[in-house]
Amino acid sequence: MKNKVLILSNKLPYPSDDGSSIAMARLLETLVMKELDLHYYAINTDKHGKDVDESRAHQPNVRFEAFDWNTSPKPSTALGNLATNLPYHVSRFYIPTLLQRLEAFETNSFHMVVLEGAFMGMYVSEAKRIGKQTILRAHNVEHEIWQRLAENEKNPFKRWYLKLQSRRLRKFESQLSQAMDQIWCISQKDQQWFKSLCSAASFIPTAVLPKPGPSNIQPLRCHHLGALDWAPSIQGLQWFMADIWPQVLHRVPQAEFHIAGNNPPENFQLPKDQNIFFHGRVADATAFTHEHGISVIPLLAGSGMRIKILQNSAAAVPSISTDIGAEGIYTKDSTEAIIVESAAEFIEALVELVQQPERALALGQNAQEDILNRFGMQPTLQRIEKVWSC
Repeated sequence: MKNKVLILSNKLPYPSDDGSSIAMARLLETLVMKELDLHYYAINTDKHGKDVDESRAHQPNVRFEAFDWNTSPKPSTALGNLATNLPYHVSRFYIPTLLQRLEAFETNSFHMVVLEGAFMGMYVSEAKRIGKQTILRAHNVEHEIWQRLAENEKNPFKRWYLKLQSRRLRKFESQLSQAMDQIWCISQKDQQWFKSLCSAASFIPTAVLPKPGPSNIQPLRCHHLGALDWAPSIQGLQWFMADIWPQVLHRVPQAEFHIAGNNPPENFQLPKDQNIFFHGRVADATAFTHEHGISVIPLLAGSGMRIKILQNSAAAVPSISTDIGAEGIYTKDSTEAIIVESAAEFIEALVELVQQPERALALGQNAQEDILNRFGMQPTLQRIEKVWSC
């Protein structure tokens, strides 16, 4: 008889068109190899709504259920949250229909229940009741993201609110971690923090799949591809367009910057006459990256494993990133990507690389070889086997 495992997630894994979906899909694909009786319950939000049948088509042996709900943040609910002690970013994912579904199970119905990220921590009591073991798969140290956002926020009220949410998230994550039987961290850096709360915190990276690399790098082009409804991504892009790109364009007037991504905020605006082009959602992410030169990752906030730079490297796409954008993967001394620590360094690196397509191509090829050795499917499977107790 197969061991019965339930995964609780805040979104469906397919289509895998953003960092968290990619991480979720890779874990599911890894667990499918273990021949389990897999159940996958996902919140299906208005903002990230997906057809559950697409996930079923990708993984026909997994029992998917989707719970439709509008979790979009609103000023009224954000202010109303001040009257509670819960982190706003977590409380939005408390869905009555999902809770009722879990309550219908008998105690110890599952050998294991996996919470895909801290946002599913609102269901920890039921998860521990219906699962003989509970695992938190930590995508990030969530409170770190909001702490860093606060540090880079200029509006005094927003900065205060973000700091408050960061403190609440830290407390919530601490309590959640202490309740877990295991924590699977997708970043070694994050593992250090979780290890202080749960001795069974392990580094289980997101597996990457190899993709054909570009035959050449388009000169004088760079791009950013990613979800545009994630606050750190927008903050980083605004910094790049204000402080980095004008200086690059001054020195290389023919340079182009291309942006692609889903769900940009309503107030997202591009500077005029700056050779910046917005593509919106693209049908083929690989084709977009191959056609638009160097990937820039200007993150100033974030935590956990940067899925975007993992994907770039697996597809031999050269990257220039802030140290936060490459956290857990590359450091300043790495030779597989260019890591910068200041606006001045970003400008110099980008000015040089957009004019050296052959060097950029070699950089991407080195990254692909390195990342598949460290984060391929087989190394990830081996790490799971070491901690597997189901």
